[in-house]
Amino acid sequence: MGLTDEQLARLRELIHSAVRPLILFDDDPDGLTSFLLIYKHVNDGKGMPVKNAKAIGAEMALKVNEYDPDLVVILDVPMMSRDFIESVRAKIVWVDHHPVQESFGAEYFNPRSNDDSDNRPTAYWVYRALEENLWIAMVGIIGDWFLPEDEIRKKFSLEYPGLLPDDITKPEVALHNSKLGELCRIFSFNLKGRVSEVIKSVKVLTRIKSPEEILEQTSAGGRFIFKKYSKLLAEYDELLKKISVKPDDKLLLFVYSSENGSFSAELSNELIYKHPDKVILVAWEYDGEYKCSLRSTKANLPKLIEKSLEGVSGYGGGHDHASGACIKTEDFNQFVENFRKNI
Repeated sequence: MGLTDEQLARLRELIHSAVRPLILFDDDPDGLTSFLLIYKHVNDGKGMPVKNAKAIGAEMALKVNEYDPDLVVILDVPMMSRDFIESVRAKIVWVDHHPVQESFGAEYFNPRSNDDSDNRPTAYWVYRALEENLWIAMVGIIGDWFLPEDEIRKKFSLEYPGLLPDDITKPEVALHNSKLGELCRIFSFNLKGRVSEVIKSVKVLTRIKSPEEILEQTSAGGRFIFKKYSKLLAEYDELLKKISVKPDDKLLLFVYSSENGSFSAELSNELIYKHPDKVILVAWEYDGEYKCSLRSTKANLPKLIEKSLEGVSGYGGGHDHASGACIKTEDFNQFVENFRKNI
């Protein structure tokens, strides 16, 4: 069922009404493309990528109020603090597809409120509300491991026949064996690095009008985006070479460090595509913590994580087969030991 026609109309009305929105979005392709869809529709405002939902509190509210937006939009962020929502002066619209949360007065749009099994990506619903820039929406949708089999897929195939061949029916194949999947990785890699670099990439992406600008580098903006992707792709490929797979081990564990940020989501996506019989745990060490990306085709990861956090300092959760966790460095080995037993 997902969001109803009435809910989509209300979301569209709220976005239409914005003149100077401030948009907080999760720093993955789903969050980024959801922001781009709204920004391009309103043609104004400010976007702020969110790397940690727990950072959205009273201090963040001060920054939001300084900008003085007429609407605050929160996209693909799985949790929100009461302090933030009650401290922001502007109206708040929150669009998400993770497990349903208390909205604390924000106007909340989540397909799982109507049907808990419907976790179609945020970009899918924002596109349904606005019906503009389909190629951008599809980057976010595929990036969240979902392949629509409705009028959106049919329309996309007609408008962009070279990006997603008709014989591809699985999101993991689309992500790793199509031009659309390459676009998804390009978007994802441009969210890595220092905050100032990320903001610059996001700003350039707001000016991109077609996928060809990036894939064929037909504009200065497209060349800028592709150049950053190419540079980081070399590091990503080197990390892939370091991963060893033990045939008799159900857990495929890879721990690494990188100054350019986390590649964990991309690595875990590729590993589960190549090794669907494994449970994947990729961990990036940063600032006294291991930031983990987990994937599985069968196991219920949020339940596994919850059990494995017993006696461990950390937190985690997400979708049944794609989740994340953050574990203190000193407790990481215990977490892995717990996790391996719980599998």
